[in-house]
Amino acid sequence: MNDAPPVKTLILGLGNDLYGDDGVGIHIIQLLQQDAVCREEFTDCLTGTELLASSLTGLALLDVIIGYERLIIVDTIKRAQPQTGRIHVLDANELRHIPGPSPHYVSIPQTITMGRELGLKVPDRIQVIGVEAKNLYRLGEGLTEGMRRAIPDILHSLKRVLEGTSE
Repeated sequence: MNDAPPVKTLILGLGNDLYGDDGVGIHIIQLLQQDAVCREEFTDCLTGTELLASSLTGLALLDVIIGYERLIIVDTIKRAQPQTGRIHVLDANELRHIPGPSPHYVSIPQTITMGRELGLKVPDRIQVIGVEAKNLYRLGEGLTEGMRRAIPDILHSLKRVLEGTSE
């Protein structure tokens, strides 16, 4: 029997729900927080876990992730020829270290690296559930039908990551 305390984990849903499918990470967190049936399905794997939806980017995320041992991010990703709702489970070493579209943007890997260099307690274990979307810049609230259909698969992937069976 393992009596070790649970790993302090943050599930961070990122995005901007004003841009349609870009808000899928936020939507997933809201489901886990507000939908009793959804939350019940995750009961066994949410011990020691906090849920946060955020539209923050770059270094602003550093304050959010300090103090956690494990970070799981749910966010949209850009891919060539995207298929809305296609899911990619990525480890920290698979994330690119290049900055975003602006010199003012700092990527998640850069943020983690800066936190470590500053001696801050940032997560050692980082995974991203990246969900493809065809148009990340479609102004308008709400997910497209294709993204709504992907929600059960996104939740299933998240549960597998939490349980450590996503390999």
